Amino acid sequence: MTGLWQLAEIRAKEESGATMITMLFFLFCLGSLLSLLLFSEQADFLEMNVQHTADLVTKGARAAGLWEYTDTDGETQSRLYATSQEAEQADAEVIRGAREEAAILWRLNKSSLESRAAGVSAVHQKGERAYLYRQGIYHLQVEVEQRIPVFWGELDVKIARVSQSGVYD
Repeated sequence: MTGLWQLAEIRAKEESGATMITMLFFLFCLGSLLSLLLFSEQADFLEMNVQHTADLVTKGARAAGLWEYTDTDGETQSRLYATSQEAEQADAEVIRGAREEAAILWRLNKSSLESRAAGVSAVHQKGERAYLYRQGIYHLQVEVEQRIPVFWGELDVKIARVSQSGVYD
């Protein structure tokens, strides 16, 4: 009976070692999966924050610089003015120029992106294209570079989002 008992103890020790290796393997797999899930969620949050900031700037800039008037045919037209000076020259009544308002809104809101990002840049009106102002459209492209930690290190993420606010029929 003692020989049978010793044989059972030996098998239990061997199985215990195999169980430990299997358990460590599955813990590593679970940790990697969790790390990828957290990476995905952090990237989605960053993308949402960038889009929200871009939308806020374009809608505010367009609202400030938009002037609606009635032309000679009696139709309502809209024009977006880049600066207050340009609006004054045309005798338009605007709160502030769209570009001026966008600069203020960008300065006030970019800190939320800069606090976590390595680099933040914005391109207003596709490089200040005048035809967008004539059409009543304000366009903004925001690019953010950030390092997001994952289980095995950090990954560089670059997110570019575009927002365009205008008068659409």
